Amino acid sequence: MKLYNNIIRTFTDLPNHTTLLIHSLSGCPLHCFGCHNYDEIIANTPKEYKTTDELYDYLKKSGFLFDAVMFSGGEFLINPLNEVRDLLQRVRELFDGKIIVTTSGIYFQKLQALYEENLVDGIHIDMKLPYHVLDVKEDAQIYKDIMGITPSKKLVDQLIASVDAVIEHNSILDQVRTVQYPLLDEVFFTEIRHFVEERKAYHGSIVPYFLNEFAYPVS
Repeated sequence: MKLYNNIIRTFTDLPNHTTLLIHSLSGCPLHCFGCHNYDEIIANTPKEYKTTDELYDYLKKSGFLFDAVMFSGGEFLINPLNEVRDLLQRVRELFDGKIIVTTSGIYFQKLQALYEENLVDGIHIDMKLPYHVLDVKEDAQIYKDIMGITPSKKLVDQLIASVDAVIEHNSILDQVRTVQYPLLDEVFFTEIRHFVEERKAYHGSIVPYFLNEFAYPVS
């Protein structure tokens, strides 16, 4: 697995933690509106990159500077599950802090495996649209405008199941989050929040939900 050459330290992605943010260079099946990583990481994959062995060496030497590691993309779970498993297991051996994966939720089975095999401490999932109230045919253009995909019932079922799995996991280290896309009316965000709050009540979950401002990419 190829990793983005720039290692990023962040204090905001996981509240109250100093986090090492690592991007996979394996691509993404989505092309979301205003994606900050699309041009540099997805459409024009850098020629220089870090290997997983280089990451392991970095964690051995400098892991003590962080109390969390976060794997992102693109879409981190686009990678084969065996590669994801090997990477996270090795990081678990080398690193005493928390392990977080970010995802769109498009790969539900892989997401479920992360929890079942204790490969992560938390998952941050983007609920980009109110999937539960949109029709895959009548509202197909909304999916295309926001996520860059043509939806199917199977795909939407995966997205909903992934959000529900994160809420059910019930950890303060998990997150459900939404970008406040300027193309969407406020009712979209109200529907998303209602869905998340209903599922949190059903599972008795403390998983936090964040509605984040849309930030226009710097040209």
